[in-house]
Amino acid sequence: MAVATLTDRLAQVKGVMFDIDGCLVISDGPAGQDGRVLEGAIEALQYVRDSGRAVCVFTNGTAQPPRDVAAHLRSMGIEVSDEEVFTPAVVAATVLKRKFPTEQVMVFGGAGILDDFIKRDVNVVDLDRAIAGEKFDTKAVMVGWDTDFGRAKLQIAAEALLAGAELYCASDVPFFASQHRLNVGVSGFIASGLEYVSGQKREVLGKPSHYSMEIISEYLGHPASDILVIGDDIMLESKMARQGGAVAGLVTTGTSSAEDAASCAPEIKPELVISNMFELIDLLKQADA
Repeated sequence: MAVATLTDRLAQVKGVMFDIDGCLVISDGPAGQDGRVLEGAIEALQYVRDSGRAVCVFTNGTAQPPRDVAAHLRSMGIEVSDEEVFTPAVVAATVLKRKFPTEQVMVFGGAGILDDFIKRDVNVVDLDRAIAGEKFDTKAVMVGWDTDFGRAKLQIAAEALLAGAELYCASDVPFFASQHRLNVGVSGFIASGLEYVSGQKREVLGKPSHYSMEIISEYLGHPASDILVIGDDIMLESKMARQGGAVAGLVTTGTSSAEDAASCAPEIKPELVISNMFELIDLLKQADA
């Protein structure tokens, strides 16, 4: 995209979605645990707020509920409210509540995913009772970050899927941006196994799904065309933004590099590439001049 065209488009941006890991913070755990704030992250968030634009942040992990992610970010100096933090669990609970208003949904994961389903009054299957042999008319199986997923859970999930339940997954990325050690994903691994056992194909509800883009658009109160999505992974944030009609931005402090951006498929290519968040401030200042 030409610089003038990019500047014009940024001038029309009314809301910004920031990725968290690899974009605002970097660590070997979820949402910056035992990590550090990346250069310009605090200042970029503040500039976006001061410019009158709506803001939210989105991590593709479901190990923690949004309130815990928000509290941890605030402890690092990144000022976000609980409501401004999005995870695949927020999207999944919203989407599945709309699709299955009263029907039963089997959810795998800890508080990081269950809290949002309970908050939205989704009819969640009691896993202990299901493992004990009680029958449930499950319409959907939702897989999140569940490090205790063993044979008993595999059994009840497979039974539900083979009986016709739909399979959903929080995220199926193999790993997340990390500081030192490989930070591997969990929900995609589990969902892949359930596909193998049941033959039921998974549908991802976290980034880069259209569901996530739509929920973000609803929260920010603007159409996707007026939203900037900035993140570190071309296959997540850039892909979601381009497919949804938002402005796609890549910061090269995490998973994807400038070389990746130059060589990736045109339909997912980020429209702006920066090496840190101070550069985003400069671009927005030019657009706002």
